[in-house]
Amino acid sequence: MKEKILALLHDRKKMREIALYLLFGALTTLVDFLIYSLMRRVLGIDAMEPDGAAYRWACNAANLTAWVGAVIFAFFTNKKYVFDSKKRSSDGAWKEFWLFVSARVLSYLIFQLGLYTALLFVMRDFPAKIVTNVLVVLFNYVASKWVIFRK
Repeated sequence: MKEKILALLHDRKKMREIALYLLFGALTTLVDFLIYSLMRRVLGIDAMEPDGAAYRWACNAANLTAWVGAVIFAFFTNKKYVFDSKKRSSDGAWKEFWLFVSARVLSYLIFQLGLYTALLFVMRDFPAKIVTNVLVVLFNYVASKWVIFRK
């Protein structure tokens, strides 16, 4: 009976972690899209031809700005709420931060490659962001769970 209770608690902890990751992932995506939308206006993306180099450059510049804001938001929410990391600066918090940023740089490159490829096929920017975001979320969870915030 004790093993069953421990297994249930263990599963609940896993379920809570996944639910929180999805919640904060959705909020991170919202932060990303809000910043991206603001940058679209600033750069005048709506007025550009979707098959031109200036359009692709502007989409990528807007995406980089949105990415920086989203990564900062994601680090603090993942550290505190999702993976419950107690590390402080003296005992590895900076290492966590740099691992997190490094993993996100890699996922950003994956995202950029996916976005650029989709734009080459004259897919509009928002559908392209959605498709590539799915792949990036999966990569980020695995990196966070098994590399960055491991206990």
